[in-house]
Amino acid sequence: MRRLVLLLVITACSSSAPTTPAAPKPKRAPAEQIETSLVPAVLVRGEEDAIERHTIEERMREYKIPAISIAVFDHYEIVWAKAYGLADVESQTPADEHTTFLAGSISKSVNALGQLTAVSDGLLALDAPINDQLVSWKLPDNDLTRAKPVTLRMLLSHTAGTTVHGFRGYAPGESVPTVPQILDGQAPANSAPIRVDLAPGTTFRYSGGGITISQLALADRAKKPYAEVLDERVLRPLGMTSSTFEQTLSPERLAHAAVGYGRDGKVVEGKRFAYPEMAAAGLWTTASDLARFFLEIAKARAGTSKHIPKALAELMTTKVISMGPDGVGLGVFLLDRNGGKYFGHNGADIGFQADALASLDPACGCGLVYMANSENGLRLAEEVERTIFAAYGWPGAPTPITRVALDAAQRAKFVGRYDTGRAPLEIVERGGKLIIRAPFMDGFELVPTGPDVVVNTSTAEELHLVENGLRVTGSGRPPVSFSPATAEHPLFMLEAGHFDEAVAALRQAKDARASEEGINLFGYGMLASDAAKATEILRLNVVAFPDSANVHDSYGEALATSGKTADAIAEYERVLALLDADPRLSAAERVEFKKHANEMLAKLRSK
Repeated sequence: MRRLVLLLVITACSSSAPTTPAAPKPKRAPAEQIETSLVPAVLVRGEEDAIERHTIEERMREYKIPAISIAVFDHYEIVWAKAYGLADVESQTPADEHTTFLAGSISKSVNALGQLTAVSDGLLALDAPINDQLVSWKLPDNDLTRAKPVTLRMLLSHTAGTTVHGFRGYAPGESVPTVPQILDGQAPANSAPIRVDLAPGTTFRYSGGGITISQLALADRAKKPYAEVLDERVLRPLGMTSSTFEQTLSPERLAHAAVGYGRDGKVVEGKRFAYPEMAAAGLWTTASDLARFFLEIAKARAGTSKHIPKALAELMTTKVISMGPDGVGLGVFLLDRNGGKYFGHNGADIGFQADALASLDPACGCGLVYMANSENGLRLAEEVERTIFAAYGWPGAPTPITRVALDAAQRAKFVGRYDTGRAPLEIVERGGKLIIRAPFMDGFELVPTGPDVVVNTSTAEELHLVENGLRVTGSGRPPVSFSPATAEHPLFMLEAGHFDEAVAALRQAKDARASEEGINLFGYGMLASDAAKATEILRLNVVAFPDSANVHDSYGEALATSGKTADAIAEYERVLALLDADPRLSAAERVEFKKHANEMLAKLRSK
């Protein structure tokens, strides 16, 4: 089963703004360049014409993405917006600029602006205890909160120490809980209680749960429904007329709402889930509306917004805490993209994924929004964004690397299998080229740029030879080390056809729980692209860990995807039989697994 993972003192806010020089005329990149020639992760100097380029529509078919919508702004103007594909496959309804999508966690950015306007007005306080501002519910105190109370600033920057990463949402026909029920994990809520278990203000830990506390605080203080408050404070003032936090869509809005699709390309249950956790995940919007939002923050930073004070925008986009090489602001992440500085957020709800970026460089005034009605949406987002960056020449646009020749002895230093702490990897040599691959996958070329450095053409990461293996840098993530594997990984054994040996190795792993989770995630990740291989990988976990409800749940989904209905039913029945005795699961997880198993059994038995 998938586990949600995939992922923040205004002393004075003046509406006055200094004048700035007139911006250069926006560049108009040809749509054809973006639509028909997606830029790969790595360009090799002198080899650009030899690299296969894909169109947007080719990639959409490959990734099983029914529709995407894109909006681009440059030099403080929206210069291009277009949708592709079908908003609803069954009815063959095409997507257009007015099609709305669930924004997922990008909702948190819009929420943050609403919260900060309330702080500016004196309705909320950024650094006062949040319990002093909550009325209808209180965050339970413990030793941690008594030592340092949780504040709104902490909630918006994911530093409050609150639990619950994200939310599944609620399918049509399911009972929808109130916000206090969500916060306490009470039925019909399908998530755990939101509590503090890390010292507030000390550590970044992503928490949709904490954002939901801010939602209730704002609604309590405004004495209005949250969706109405955000409409008044953010959506209407910024001209986001196609957007809403309402979860019961009016007939007019429903006519423009896209249908959500899973990783297998099939429609999600009930077409669209509801998210009463609106601040964390519930915004319905268009790419153009969301572009207006990020554009207005960029304008405010430059002192030219008519709606957002500069001090407020700077507060929102100032680092509160580091997160690897990047930082966390209030409702946004601060990102380094090949040296270009940006702020933004991505999002993922059931059936939908999205991404948004805006430059922190006042000379650029640029950014983009990408939205998809698919759980594969972010697979295409990176390619689309690279191409837009290149077309407009934005800071951080990809630049070609220079290939250097390595002799056989130099190439041999890289060859071998590596322990990554996640999926196993190996580097092999094919026809004089170095290839990096995982089990059951073809792999990607590693281009040498020095005697001890190669670049992964899939991720643009650099792999450096070091004394004890490889050091991997780039792609906006902290450096990691890959050590030479000391034993054959069970997945490589399975790939070679040695099932029993793979089972034995998996059972003997030093950290069996981590190995179980790793195999499960690896197999689940392959389910959309190769159900047969995914099924075999997940069967390995079932045989090695027969008492795990989670692995039986995942194996059942693989069997159902492969059309093996009777076998899938048996697996979900096994899930129900194991739940109470499985020590791996929390009480909240048992509830979630039981619900999912019963839903799948009902669906499979009706066939």
